[in-house]
Amino acid sequence: MDRSVKLNYIKLKELRKNLGLSQEKLALSCQKKSLCLSIATLKRAECGRAVFYRTAAELARFYQISVTDIIIYENSI
Repeated sequence: MDRSVKLNYIKLKELRKNLGLSQEKLALSCQKKSLCLSIATLKRAECGRAVFYRTAAELARFYQISVTDIIIYENSI
C-alpha cells in the first residue's frame, strides 16, 4: 500500500520553473523518462494536496534530488 504525503509545493514550482517547463512539458518529459506522472498529478502536488509517496519518489528522481528534500513532515511545522 502506498501512503500519501504532502510535498513542498513552493519548491516543486521553483524546480520546474528553473528548468523552464510548464506542467504539461514536465509531464511529457517525465513520460519520456518512463516516469508515471500526469498533469493532474503534477497540479495536485503543486497545489499542496497530498499525493502518493511513489509520486514524490518519481518527482525526486526527475529532479535528481532526494525525496526528503520535497516531502513536508508534520512535525517540522
